[in-house]
Amino acid sequence: METIGKNMESNKIAIIYTTFLRNKLSLETIQSIQPYLSEKMILLIGDQNKVGQGINHKYTNCKHTIYYELPFDCGLSYGRNYLVQIAQKMGIKYCLLTADSIKFTEKYNFDPIINFLEEKEERGIVGFELLDRQYWVYNIDLIPGLFFKLTKNNLKVVNNQEIQFTGCEVITNFFLAKTKCLIDNKWDNELKLAEHEDFFWRLKQTKYKVFWTNYIKAQYINQKNTEYNKYRRRLYYEFKQKLQQKYSITGWLQYEKR
Repeated sequence: METIGKNMESNKIAIIYTTFLRNKLSLETIQSIQPYLSEKMILLIGDQNKVGQGINHKYTNCKHTIYYELPFDCGLSYGRNYLVQIAQKMGIKYCLLTADSIKFTEKYNFDPIINFLEEKEERGIVGFELLDRQYWVYNIDLIPGLFFKLTKNNLKVVNNQEIQFTGCEVITNFFLAKTKCLIDNKWDNELKLAEHEDFFWRLKQTKYKVFWTNYIKAQYINQKNTEYNKYRRRLYYEFKQKLQQKYSITGWLQYEKR
């Protein structure tokens, strides 16, 4: 197990990986990441299972990997914020957001993505393609009293080093971000779920810009066991309602299909 220290400062990317109640899937997707870790990357695992029921025994001694037992059912927002703050303390400038449902399929070259983000201070996030996952590259608006409206983006495509970057406002939760961007615009810890539109809507109010490219692809795995589903279904009542109350809306999402 690695510890936080100055030796971590040389790592350019911290992989922010959260998991909950899906140990078998977690083991599979972490194994897909391990072969591609290097001195430039560190995997930060945030496990919100009950103490002693997570994947600790497998990954406390892996190279370039640090495992954290988080409070049980602390939520996606808390877990991500916690790990991003760890990355900040390590002096790591970039975070790659991923999860236990995302399988790496190759050794990714993030250098062109970092170069693109470095070109302008306001470039904060670049999202990537998730295979077999719902298309989710949109612009976002809040219709007062009603819902969040997601519309197809028609923003300019930026060409950089033969890679196409599309300007947008909402992407899936597989992206590379400046750590400072995620520190300046944290997820809402009160939203264990339904955090997605809230995060990107608030991000839109900041200086940071969002982009998307299919230059990097990973495999989404739709695997939801019974216990996981029991907690996941809270999205559609408890946390949807929290989101509605936060924004004084009666609906939730209205979006244009691809």
